[in-house]
Parts: sequence; C-alpha cells; structure tokens
Amino acid sequence: MKSKSLIAVWFLALASVGPAEEMRIELDPRGSSITFVLKATLHSVHGITDATSGSLALETESGAMSGEVVVDALSADTGNKKRDKKMHAKVLRSAEHSRILLRPHRLEGNLATAGPSDVTLHGDMVILGQPHVIHIPLRVEIVDDRFNAIAEFEVPYVEWGLEDPSTFVLRVAKVVEVTVSAHGTIRAGELTE
Repeated sequence: MKSKSLIAVWFLALASVGPAEEMRIELDPRGSSITFVLKATLHSVHGITDATSGSLALETESGAMSGEVVVDALSADTGNKKRDKKMHAKVLRSAEHSRILLRPHRLEGNLATAGPSDVTLHGDMVILGQPHVIHIPLRVEIVDDRFNAIAEFEVPYVEWGLEDPSTFVLRVAKVVEVTVSAHGTIRAGELTE
C-alpha cells in the first residue's frame, strides 16, 4: 500500500511540472546597433558595424540556446577611409571572412518574461572562421512580445589571431570594446519533441 501511494505522489509531481518551453528570439537588424572602440596612444578609434540577422532559440528550463547572430564584417566603418581600408584588408580580412558570427550555447540567470533581467550569454564568437569562447553580460527588458538588450564586452582580437594594427608611433589596445543595443521579438511556446 505504501509503495502505491509513493508512485501516485511521483506521478502527480510529474504532472505538475508541465512541458518545457522554448523562447524564439528574432533580432530586428534595423532597430539594433553595434559600436566599437579601440583605444590608442593619441586617441580612441570609434566605429560601427551592422548585424544582418539573428534567430535564436532558448530552452527556458535548462538555459540551453541555439541559433546565431550574423554581423556583416564588410560594414565595419570608423569614418576614416584610409584606416578602414587597412582594417578590412589586414585586421578583419573581410574580403575572405565577410561574416562574424555569435553562436550562443547557454543563457545563465533568470530571464523574466516581463520587465528587466540581468543574464549572461555563453557561446562562441566566430571571427576569421575560427570559434572563440565568449561570455557576454546582458541587460534584457521584455515588454509584451518585444525585447531590448544591452551588452558591453571586450573582444581580445590580437589573442584571437587578428593582426595588431599598431605602428612604431601609434600603439593600440589589444582588445576592442564592443557595445550592442539589440531589439526584436521574443515569443514563448511549448517545445515539440
């Protein structure tokens, strides 16, 4: 009798958990921006680049993520044609590697279905065709089916194999500071197995 009541309690507990949910996240490239700053001895270089697409899935229970965000390396612009030509030819090598990819694997922290949340995205950034582990702190605000996310992080581009553009006179930092302001839609639904 005791074992039957334990089995009944176990089945009731399973029934109360409910199905796992998946959040579908779609980036709006036109409403999003990516800026970067490279500090140098005489001044800092400020630039912008464009995200072209982003489609992600988040499993709400485990935090597992899939999908990718695509950044157009060819669109990187610092407002100085000579400097940009060198950046594209020597550093980004954008003629050969026109896309920078962000492939998230996991979201750490509690993402509220409404209002603000502070979370960390763990994944890979693929640059010059090579993946590099990255951890990006995010401030996310969800209102209805829309989200706004702000991220500020550093990319150690020299460590990741990109050319250091320093010269004898001009020394630049070995990391580039990136700020992302992302906007788009977010929808929850039951996972299909």
